[in-house]
This record gives sequence, structure tokens and C-alpha cells, in this order.
Amino acid sequence: MHVALVLAMMATLSSAQTPQLHRKFEYKHSFRAPNLAQRDGTIPFWMVSGDAIASMEQLRLAPSMRSRRGIAWNKRVMSESESFEVEMSIKVTGQGRIGADGLAVWYTAQQGTLGPVFGSNDYWTGLGLMFDSFDNDGQKNNPFVSLMINDGTRSYDHHTDGSQQMLSGCQKDFRNKPFPMKVKIEYLKNVLTVLIHDGMTQNTRYEMCIRVENVILPKNGYFGLSAATGGLADDHDILEFSVYSLNTEMPKPPGTMPQAEQQKYDAEFEKQMQDYEKERQRFKEQHPDKAKDDDVDDFAKYFEDATARELRLIYESQNAIHLVMQQMEQKLQAIVQQQNQHTQLINTVRSGGAVQQQPATGGGAPVAGGGFGQEEKNEALQALRELTSGLRDMRTYVNEIYTRTFNMEQKINQGAGAQPQAAGQGQGTVQQVGGATDFATIKNYLESVQADVRHIRANQNNMGQGNAQGGACPDVACLTSTFFLIIVGAQSALIVVLLMFRRGQEKAKFY
Repeated sequence: MHVALVLAMMATLSSAQTPQLHRKFEYKHSFRAPNLAQRDGTIPFWMVSGDAIASMEQLRLAPSMRSRRGIAWNKRVMSESESFEVEMSIKVTGQGRIGADGLAVWYTAQQGTLGPVFGSNDYWTGLGLMFDSFDNDGQKNNPFVSLMINDGTRSYDHHTDGSQQMLSGCQKDFRNKPFPMKVKIEYLKNVLTVLIHDGMTQNTRYEMCIRVENVILPKNGYFGLSAATGGLADDHDILEFSVYSLNTEMPKPPGTMPQAEQQKYDAEFEKQMQDYEKERQRFKEQHPDKAKDDDVDDFAKYFEDATARELRLIYESQNAIHLVMQQMEQKLQAIVQQQNQHTQLINTVRSGGAVQQQPATGGGAPVAGGGFGQEEKNEALQALRELTSGLRDMRTYVNEIYTRTFNMEQKINQGAGAQPQAAGQGQGTVQQVGGATDFATIKNYLESVQADVRHIRANQNNMGQGNAQGGACPDVACLTSTFFLIIVGAQSALIVVLLMFRRGQEKAKFY
């Protein structure tokens, strides 16, 4: 129990003595999806060369084609801090069970170029973290992750996969994983740590791969990425490369100075301002005609600020709305007044009183109206219009009957005059049925019908002229439309019967 308490107190003291670590994202050394690259295929603050292809979602350093290599180097030096942390997301995929060659992460004193070491140059100065896919030494330990620090004098040994040159490494299969593989590289106080997530799950769970102490890296170095393929080929994709600067002390904001020096400058400024005011007052007393007013530098006197302009616009808008409301109120009052006048006029007409109307030319007497309302007038006019229309229809119908009767009479007269005397021409004789007596009877009857129709037509014309002139029916009894239609219908039926009888007789003549 006492041992546990002592250990807890020691851990608390050590944590209290450990300085707080400040972590800041450095966008000028980073890129990530989406919008990883611009429309022209370039990455801001990065140089892409070789067979590398940058898109919106990823940076493909080397495609799955034989003997390809590509590099990407940061254009700016890492001057923000000597300690840093890199979080990257990679994806290496291929069709075969074995892939080649691999990719590498660099932090060197100079920008790299295309070369034989996983696509980059040899004899570099700085850090090289290799993800080797192919087993060159036959040890059956690939894919393998190795760390090598070079001072610019050593060449990478491909035959042994750098096993004699690396500081540390771990065997980690990073090919054909269902999820992108995450790598975290941390360099703090000359201690380099590499943590790797295997990409088997979507949730990130780092595992320790490399930890090396007493690592000295060049200051103001460049970050770089490279990949290469050989006889076998894989797609080497970078989805994220985020760089963070690490500082044990809070960085000072730019332009800050010690408090004592700041107070000194403030006092000097106040003294100079007082001297300036004294000289200004003295010049104003000596040269009153040349001296400027005190508010000459007051820009609010000549220019309108944003707040005053906004208030002015609001006031003008409110005034415009108020004017529109006043105009609407005046129009509503006029409408109400007209409505009241119309209501009084209607009430006066309905009550049977006299309504005085102002004549158009002036000087006229008022027109008196009886108990005949406007609605009744409209109904009477409508009835007169309907009656006139009915009379016109009746006249048209009578004219049509007269025309047909006249045509029938002409045909009968022609048939009677052209009656054959004898049937001497041909082989047989045609017997005449009826004779002149039947034709005379029919003719007399049709003449009487024609006389009646003419009489009815004359009466209808007289009635139409009388209605048009505003007169009433004559003293004789007016013919109603119902009685007239009955007469016309009876005559039409009689004419049809006679025609049918006539046609039957004409058919009986020929056997």
C-alpha cells in the first residue's frame, strides 16, 4: 500500500515537472483529401515530379506499372520548430501476392531528386523511413518498415534491403488492406518514434514500430515522399500528409517586447505628443489666418460612416412607407365616400323618392322618378330584348314556310300543265288518275293558306315596327306566340299529309 502511494506521488511530481507540449498544424508543409490538388494537378507548396500523379483525393507516387518512380518534395523548409509530428495515411495495393518495390518518407537537408532509392536519390543527408515491399535478401521478412539516418556519405544497399544500415525497423504488412494504413512519426528532444495502424479496422489504433533515441536531424530540413516499382508493381497512394510543429513553450506572438521597454516607448510618445500640441497652439496664436481648425482632421464632419449611413437609409425607407400609407388612406376614404353616395342613391330609389341628377350641360331641370326601380327597369329591358328576338325568329320561320309553299305551288302548276294527252308513243298507255278537278282543289287550298300566311306576315311586321317605335298593341286582339305556333304546326302537318298523298297517287300511275 505504501509502495503504491509513493509511486503515485512520484508520477504526479514527474507530470507536474514535464512542460506542456504545444502542437500547431503547419499547412504549408501538408496536404490532405479532399481537394488535395488544384485543377492543374499541382499541390500547393509541393513539387511533384516523375511518374507521380496528384488528384483531388490522393497522390499516386508510382502506378502499378513496371519500372515507374515518382517523388514529391515540399518547397519550404521546416523552420517553424525543430521538433515535429507527421501523420500520414497511405494505401499500397496490387494484384499479386508479392509487390514491389515500396515507398519512403524523407526529411533531408536538401530537396531530393529522382534516383534509385525507392524513387529518390542516394547519398542523402537526413532521415529516410522505408516501406519495403519486395524481399531482396531472401530473409522472408517483407513487407518491412526500416529507419535509416544518413550523413550524405553512405549508399543504400538494395541487396540486403539495408539491414546492415538501418537503425531500427519492424515487420508490418501494409499491402492490400481494407482501410488506409495510418503512420505517425514524432521527433521530439532527439527521440524519433514511429507508430503504425495496420489498416484492418476503420478506428485508428496505433502500435509501436520504431523508437530511437539520440537522433540528430538537420535543422530547416525538407519533407519528401517517393515510391518506385520494379519487375512487380503496386499502386502507391498517399491520402494525407499532415505536419505539426511541437514546442514546449508557448510561441511568442510577433511584435511583442518586454514590458519595461514598452513603458519607455509609451512615455516617450506621450512627451512628443505634448510638445506637438504646444507647438501647434503657439503657431495658431502667431498665425491665426493660416492655422487650421481643431476639427479639420475630423473625417466624420466630411464623410458619412457606416452607422450613420445605415440609420439614414432606415429613416428614408420609413418615410417612403409612411407616404405610401397616407396615399392608401386617402384612396380608402374616397372609396368609402363613393360607397356611401351609392348606398344613399339606391335607398332613395327603392323608397320611391325623387333623385335629382345634375345635367351634363347645366341649367336643366331635375328628372323625377316614380316607384320604378333600377332592377325593374333592367328586367323590363331584358324582357323587351327577348321578345324582339323571339319575333325575329318567328318572322324568319314564317318566311321559310312561305318560301317552301310557294315552291310547292310552282311545282304543282308545272306538273298540271305538262300532263300527257295520250300514250301513243311507246308500247303501253298511262292512265290518268284524278284529273283536273283534284289539281284545282289543291290549288285553291294552297292559295288560301298562302293568303293566311301573308296576312300573318303583315301583322308581324306591324307588331315589330310598333315595338321598335315604343308603341303598344293595336285595339284588335294580339296574336299570342303559343296560338301562332299551334296554327303553323297544324298547317305544316296538313301540307306534309297532302304531299304524301300526292306522291302516293304519282306512284299508282305507273304499273
